Amino acid sequence: MKRMALRVVAGYQILMASAVGIHFIVTSLYHPGGDEPFTAWHVMDWFMAVSVVIALGLSFGRKRALDSDPHWRDYLETNLTFYGAILLALWFFWNWFGVFSGQDSGTFWGFINPLFVIVVGSLGCRMWSRLGALRRSS
Repeated sequence: MKRMALRVVAGYQILMASAVGIHFIVTSLYHPGGDEPFTAWHVMDWFMAVSVVIALGLSFGRKRALDSDPHWRDYLETNLTFYGAILLALWFFWNWFGVFSGQDSGTFWGFINPLFVIVVGSLGCRMWSRLGALRRSS
């Protein structure tokens, strides 16, 4: 049961990273520019917020588990993901809350969205593959 819940979380992370990546690219094709609102992004931001919190939790748990691991590659990968998730959370929530107060920096989303795809997507894919490896070994 726990493995199935983790598989759902991993799938959610992969889905969100894919959706944000695709929408980030195609926004320039359908949005005319100017002051028109990005209504699709306003909806996606709520789902992105959930993914950012999940990314923080997953990367922190993995960091705690591997802090004493002598393998430098795992240590480096885990710490980069963890600190990337912290940076993502700081930028995302700062800019997202700015949307509500009318102080949105629209250009900053150009940094947040690709970072979201990298951090959330890599965590989701890593989690998905590890769950598959666990199932094969059981």
